[in-house]
Amino acid sequence: MPGIRGKCALRLGVMAAAVILVASACGSGDSDDSGGSSTKARPTAPAPKGTPIVIGSVGHYSGFAGATSKASADAVSAWAQWTNDKGGINGHPVKVVVKDDQADPSKALAAVKSMVEQDKVIALVGSHEAGLEAVWEKYTTGKGIPVVGGSSNSAAYETDPLFFPTAQTAANYVALWANAAKLAGRHQVGAIACAEVPACQSMFSLVKRAAPAVGVTFASGLAVSASAPSYTSQCLSLRAKGVDAVITGTAQEVTTRFISDCAKQGYKPLFVIPGQSYKPDVAKNPAHEGAYLANDSFNWFSDDPAAKEFRDTMSIYSPNSPLNASATAGWAAAVMFGKALATATSAAPTSADVVKGLLARPAEDTLNGMIPPTTYREGKPATVAPCGWYAQIKGGKLTAPHGNKAICLG
Repeated sequence: MPGIRGKCALRLGVMAAAVILVASACGSGDSDDSGGSSTKARPTAPAPKGTPIVIGSVGHYSGFAGATSKASADAVSAWAQWTNDKGGINGHPVKVVVKDDQADPSKALAAVKSMVEQDKVIALVGSHEAGLEAVWEKYTTGKGIPVVGGSSNSAAYETDPLFFPTAQTAANYVALWANAAKLAGRHQVGAIACAEVPACQSMFSLVKRAAPAVGVTFASGLAVSASAPSYTSQCLSLRAKGVDAVITGTAQEVTTRFISDCAKQGYKPLFVIPGQSYKPDVAKNPAHEGAYLANDSFNWFSDDPAAKEFRDTMSIYSPNSPLNASATAGWAAAVMFGKALATATSAAPTSADVVKGLLARPAEDTLNGMIPPTTYREGKPATVAPCGWYAQIKGGKLTAPHGNKAICLG
């Protein structure tokens, strides 16, 4: 399937020239945000005493997007503590270095150089950048540093052999977002995007191209300002054009106000919200009733064993971090990293060991259902099948109306 490029809502405000969107996930049954309380005790294996394995996570972990995007780094750190409490990786403890780039290109490059040259990281794992991978990609590739997953919506995950996606890539996400409308029985798709940054509106042309591929029509795209006192005129405009599903490319607070203003006019289309910007209080807000979430890795609230293990670990090691698609993307990246080094025999594991382990993963690997079918290829970019998961807010809870497995296009 041809790739289509875009960018997820919270990151739309800080896009690089290649605008990108990410897609994802659905589970089975009804559940609240947490999927239930933890049933897992903290592991108590002897402390690992081998040479530490140092990994890094860089991203926009403060300010506008920080409250939700930092969940990716939190998940990597939780995985590392959980792994160490189980004895580490072949007796090696894992250390995680987290750097906040504040969505600043120069700070992003400086952070990565610091992690590589001073902290001696052997891989970047579960990073949640704001499209800034482009400023340090050449540096990490030149150093032979593998970049393992996290939010995999940079163009580098589709072009660079040392970028190993563990979540849906940009090439597929817009189509998967539009597919949410089709799954809900809607036909006329619209979109809203932040007005403050011109690049935000790039999503309109991307959705327009993606819509026919999944059998829906793109009818309208509107820029909305966070400072606008009302969105009544935009709501009426979308209704006049017959839009029955709206893809949201704005901050969650703006989306909530937009939905409420439309409801006051008796206009209640389906709203599609990116799972990476999800906050636990969203489902509990009556304004979001019926909205769909599109995620780029597994649903955190499902009953699958992998999801339960993720929730249990987060409840022990990072209980205050929001559970969303940012967190699951970080967790999947960390798990993949651990799998890659599981058979390494080096006294001091290296970047080359990580790459070797990743390339040894099976074709169309799903990591026990946590990621879209993904194939890593030596000397070539990875390929990711256009599959995602979907959730819906019903009765103040997250539900999975389309089952627990990833839904693939084509």
